[in-house]
Parts: sequence; C-alpha cells; structure tokens
Amino acid sequence: MAGSVVIDLLLAIPAAFALARYEFRGREDIGFYILSTRMMAPAIVAVPIFFLFKNMGLLDSVWALMLIYAAINLSLVTWIIRSYMLDIPKELEDAARTDGAGDLTILWEIMIPACLPGIITAAVIAAIFAINEFLFTLLIASTSKAYTMSVALANFTGGSDGVIYNAIALVSFLAFAPILILVILIQKHLSRGLTMGAVKG
Repeated sequence: MAGSVVIDLLLAIPAAFALARYEFRGREDIGFYILSTRMMAPAIVAVPIFFLFKNMGLLDSVWALMLIYAAINLSLVTWIIRSYMLDIPKELEDAARTDGAGDLTILWEIMIPACLPGIITAAVIAAIFAINEFLFTLLIASTSKAYTMSVALANFTGGSDGVIYNAIALVSFLAFAPILILVILIQKHLSRGLTMGAVKG
C-alpha cells in the first residue's frame, strides 16, 4: 500500500503541475481523460492484467500489487493535486520566474509546499482505496505472502471453524484504526479534495 502511494505521488505531482500551469492544446481533454480512467470497471482489465503479470513473473508478489494499485489510483491522485494547484496564485510563480527560478525549482519550493494539504489528502485517499481493493489482490495473490488486509479478512470466513467473528473484529480494528484517526485529523482537507473537481475546470 505505502509503495503504491509513493509511486502515485512521484508521478502525479509533476503531471498535476503540467496540467495546472502549462498552456497547450487539448489540456482540458487530457485532464478529463485521466480522470475518466478511474471510472472504468476493474473487471474489464482483470484478465489481461493477470496474464501480463504472469508473463513478467510477478504473480503472487507485493510488487505486482504495488504497481496495480498505483495504476488504479494515479488518475484520482493527479486530479486532486491539480485542483489544489489551480488555487495557488500565479503571481507567486511569476515572481519566482522573475528571480530566475526554473520549473523544477518552482515545483519543489513553491507549488509543493503551497498544496501540501492537497498532497496529503490525495495520499490518504489513495491509501484507503488500496486497502479496500479486493479483486486484483484475489486475482494476483494466491498465497498469504502477498495478501492485503481485505483478502486476509475474507479467509476468516470459512473452513471447519466457520466464521471467526472475534478474529475478524480484532484484525479489522487494528488494521483500519490508524487510517480512521488520520482521516479524522484531515477531514476538512479531505472533504475539500473530494469536491474540488466539481467546481474547477
């Protein structure tokens, strides 16, 4: 999960900066296309992804799950961070360029600190979606060494012992309590991040 979030942020921050600040033909169309990939049903690509990772020798590995989670959530993370970057006054960027700053300097020293709440919000949302993902984990991970929490919990419902309710309750609490606390701490930024796309172009 953590690895997929890091990959998303490394790719989404530069992409969001380009979509928010650069003027080029088809920019809005590209932004909408990026977001529309999140609306695709995962079952459509499940079988091709299975054979892709099988041919790459990555089945039943954490690396495969990390890559697929990053791919699934990249569009949403990019869109949220872009929405925050659109709120940053362009005068700050113009002043930095006047002082001789380049694009990388502006991104690192101005844009990232200014939209840090948005980056944290996007990271938390990506983590939540990664934790909740079930289909690809069940498809790619066939043994416990690559299970995520969602699939591990499903293994408590079956066998000779039936449904092990106390184990399900305990593991669920230990797994999701940290995320719940983090969401409560950033709930103002979280709600803003989820609604930014509805009011920004």
